[in-house]
Amino acid sequence: MFRTLGACMAGALLLTTSAFAIDWNDPHSVVGAALANAPSLREIDAKLAAARALQQEAGTLPNPMLMAGVQNQQIDLKRDPAMTMYMAGASQTFIRRDRREAMQRVAALEVESLEQEAESRRAAITRDVLVAYDEAATAENQIAANEDLAKLAALTADAAKSRYEAGAAPQSDIIRAKLEASNVRHQVLMQRGVRDTALAQLRALLSLAPSESIPSFALRHEMEHHQRGADPLLNPATPATAALESELGRAEEEIRLARLATKPDISVEASYGFRPGMTDVFSIAGRIELPIRRKTAIEPRIAAAIARRDEVRAQIDTLRQQLVSAFGEALASRNEAIEQINLHVEQLVPEAKLGFESALASYQAGKTTFDSVLGALQTYRLLNVDYYDFVRQLLIADAEIDALQHGATGRSGAIQMMGGAR
Repeated sequence: MFRTLGACMAGALLLTTSAFAIDWNDPHSVVGAALANAPSLREIDAKLAAARALQQEAGTLPNPMLMAGVQNQQIDLKRDPAMTMYMAGASQTFIRRDRREAMQRVAALEVESLEQEAESRRAAITRDVLVAYDEAATAENQIAANEDLAKLAALTADAAKSRYEAGAAPQSDIIRAKLEASNVRHQVLMQRGVRDTALAQLRALLSLAPSESIPSFALRHEMEHHQRGADPLLNPATPATAALESELGRAEEEIRLARLATKPDISVEASYGFRPGMTDVFSIAGRIELPIRRKTAIEPRIAAAIARRDEVRAQIDTLRQQLVSAFGEALASRNEAIEQINLHVEQLVPEAKLGFESALASYQAGKTTFDSVLGALQTYRLLNVDYYDFVRQLLIADAEIDALQHGATGRSGAIQMMGGAR
């Protein structure tokens, strides 16, 4: 459950992605490499840099305007001392304080929303890498388990051959024993396909070249008991919901800004006029927009801002429903995996092993049929492979739970497939 924190620490230490710079036996190292090279994180970092720059600008007064020229110049270009005037001046628009503060809050909330989205993306990338890693590692374990069980299939074939040569068993026993050995190889090939598919996903997530080889790695899990413990809880305030809460705050400020349009900004203009031979003059004028078109220019903006706020509120409620559903599914998958693992460790696998050994001994002694041996071998093989399926299910469920707690949205495809299988 602490793999996200470890992954972030590892990511800070990785400057380049290389299959040789990654400790493939440590999923934290793999996740760290993915985080260090994720293009989606570079994108959100660029957006954050832009938003922080705009935050410094938000609410500032516009630059003053300078002006200079000639007024009342006669069309024949002759100067009339009483009328022709050379002038210079400046104007400044003063934005109301409450409007400036609202614009500053909008910019700050944009930064906050992007920061929360960045956390959400990191959690999702961590989950995706861990799921692909666990898929590949589990397939490697299942390949090893099947290869070990191929030795038992060979023992079965030897027993069938010995009994056939002694005239105590039909030739069909030898053929069926070879068929079971071929079935084991068939399972190994299928697991290699699963492993290679997961490795292809890892290459994409780590930005590795297709030609770059990845060393073999597997789960560090033996046949061991797992403690159930207390069920984790989903905090309602994850970075995913916090990002939308910031959007909601922005929508509220946009409503405030739309309503402030009824209190327009004020512009002040001052000029100085020079008339040769006459007394100089100066002028000061103030300008303010008259919000007379309220129904056509102001109220539609207010209505649009209110609708946007209501849309974000609905998005928050929808997201919370999705998170509760995804968290509940992941928790159910985790608890089922723990129960299944314990059942396999305590009863199913040991009993299946004893059953096979007993059936093989009885067959060699001529006390049982080959069907009993073959059935016991198949059961033992399936339960060994199934054990790693449930270990994978537990790891993926833990990765999903951890990601949802740290702001990821939706659910991984692996959890959905497990839910469909159940």
